[in-house]
Amino acid sequence: MANSTKDKILGLLLRAGGNFISGEDAGKSLGISRSAVSTAVKALRDDGFAIESVTNRGYSLSKLPDNIGKGTLLAGLPPERTDRVLCLPVTGSTNSCLMELAQKDAPDGQVVIAEMQTAGRGRSGKSFASPDGKGIYLSYLIRPDSGGGESPFLNDWDFITGAVGRTVSSVLKKLCGISPEISENELLVNNRKLCGILTQTDMEIESGMFRALVTGIGINVHQEKTELDHKDNMTSLDIETSRRNKRPEITAALILALDELRLKIRQGSRGL
Repeated sequence: MANSTKDKILGLLLRAGGNFISGEDAGKSLGISRSAVSTAVKALRDDGFAIESVTNRGYSLSKLPDNIGKGTLLAGLPPERTDRVLCLPVTGSTNSCLMELAQKDAPDGQVVIAEMQTAGRGRSGKSFASPDGKGIYLSYLIRPDSGGGESPFLNDWDFITGAVGRTVSSVLKKLCGISPEISENELLVNNRKLCGILTQTDMEIESGMFRALVTGIGINVHQEKTELDHKDNMTSLDIETSRRNKRPEITAALILALDELRLKIRQGSRGL
């Protein structure tokens, strides 16, 4: 089953908004057989999507899985935006992975997301615990403006980190109802660390100009109190909101918010 066919069926189900769509209509819409539709639905179910099927009515998507992948992100991102999103089951560090891609001409706005990091990092080389399926581990790439309109603030790491922190805080307030405070490269709730941000650049030695800026964001989401490092006074979204939060929804909203931030930074406004 080609992922493109599976994603197209998922797109139809998402646009149906919980209503039923017949296998015949889905097949005609995509130019494929009803058998191919059925195969795609089975593959989506294997991926964790809850899809109901009723005779003479067709299929209905009732629940998204919690994993972060291109399929689940389609609920909140335009399909063309996912072309610049790489979703990995595991990596050492999303920042390191994205920096390598940047050196191989990855495009502006490229995103790398992992379900788990084995070598997640914070400021000053500190480790950032990134257990499988428990958080949002995301890195975002900003390129210099080839049109000559580069913001003078792109070389100001503290400014970028602060702007990213405010962006993350705004997304979490809108979707989760909490308002984290920003403390250097951390987001705090009730004086406990919820999120860490790490900004890195790839510089050209001779000119001192950067070729790529990567900002990494790590958010604790599903960790329970017993799983957190009490010495570092950590917390998670689920702990602070007393409910299970939706990682794909938050991730998609965060990517769109970072897209807007990237454009505002280019405009050179310190009012971010």
